[in-house]
Amino acid sequence: MAAKVGIFAAILLVCAILSPLLASSFPNHRPEFLEHDSGKTDVTIHGDNNNVVHANVNDIAIPCSNYETRNERSLKEKKKKKNKNKKNKKEMNHHEHDFEAFNFEHPQIEGVRHGYPQVFPEHNVDPITKEHEEPEILEGLREGFYQNTCPQAEEIIRNGLIRAFQNDSTIAAAIPRLFLHDCFVKGCDGSILLDTTPTGGKIEKLSPSNGITVKGFELIDEIKAELEENCPGIVSCSDVLAYLSRDAFVASGLPHYEVSGGRRDGMESRVENVVGNLPLPDDTVDQMIQLFNRKGLNAEDLVVLIGAHSIGVAHCFNFLYRMDTPEKAQMVDPRLGNVMKFTCTGQMSTIAFDATTQYKMDSVFYKQLLMKKGLLESDQALTQDIRTRGLVQRFSNDEVGWFNKFGVAMNKLGAVEVLTGNQGQIRKQCRAVNL
Repeated sequence: MAAKVGIFAAILLVCAILSPLLASSFPNHRPEFLEHDSGKTDVTIHGDNNNVVHANVNDIAIPCSNYETRNERSLKEKKKKKNKNKKNKKEMNHHEHDFEAFNFEHPQIEGVRHGYPQVFPEHNVDPITKEHEEPEILEGLREGFYQNTCPQAEEIIRNGLIRAFQNDSTIAAAIPRLFLHDCFVKGCDGSILLDTTPTGGKIEKLSPSNGITVKGFELIDEIKAELEENCPGIVSCSDVLAYLSRDAFVASGLPHYEVSGGRRDGMESRVENVVGNLPLPDDTVDQMIQLFNRKGLNAEDLVVLIGAHSIGVAHCFNFLYRMDTPEKAQMVDPRLGNVMKFTCTGQMSTIAFDATTQYKMDSVFYKQLLMKKGLLESDQALTQDIRTRGLVQRFSNDEVGWFNKFGVAMNKLGAVEVLTGNQGQIRKQCRAVNL
């Protein structure tokens, strides 16, 4: 027993002698001990500079840095990990709310605005609104253009379309056709609406590509008169046509999309400008893509906008010739060919592009193209070209995807060669320039 006590005392003596030497050798890594008030078992260790710490022989010495002990570091790491988990969970919940808040449908609403987004109220999540976003600017145009100068403009235009649509549902297809024929000829400047110009001569609407096949001028006159009564000299005729085209599609079931405004009206309209600037019913895919490219649009825009043929009709002189040539007739479904022959009693007779859902914007039109049931040769050709066939197939199976792209393509169309700023004028009436 005495031997064991002697050995223990010798060990303590050695430690007391060596500790200052080791500490001086590693001044930045000096061993430290947690203080412990334990009575008889305390030992005293002297370091350099007469620093003294007390420890209990039952405690475990824990070397650490000058900043924190291992226990403190462990506690901080656990707390950091816990806070990180809480943060991740909070972010996850936030993203889930964002997703659900914008997971809305586009119901078809009779007689009034269609497809406006509905946010689920139970989530109490504020949707991102236009007040929190910069309005989209496209070729000098911007959304909400008349918000300050004529805030009721879009409502006046929409209500005018709804009244006309209730009396004549075919107006929904006629207005967008006017819009395309205006934009592709010297830009979206309302030139197709003019009856006369200061220079005289034949006007665009007298072109064979327009003529009696275009309509909707009276509706535009009516809406323009109401706008002038409420906001004189503010809203251009070209913007009326742009907003009216959107509202026509929405009235036919397309989800609402924003339209940029700020177009100014042109002061000339010439029939010769139409030649080579409008798609023709017997155009090849090459010709259509080249035409669209010249207007700043691409092959996808072409296929997306062709979907406007989901509503409206085609005159027999635009497609009946296909049955006279065996090669062309092979690209026509036999049952559709019989309908063409039976219905087309005259060149001005008409057949619906989509007889299944004639007044509804949907993807049925693309499905019919894949079954060789397209009236126009140019429409049907899209299913035979490698650059466009895949798009037709995609939109036939993805109506929502087509809806999403349609509004974007329409705004691109509406930005073709526009007049903005001080260019052109704001006509007082759409059929004549201001004198």
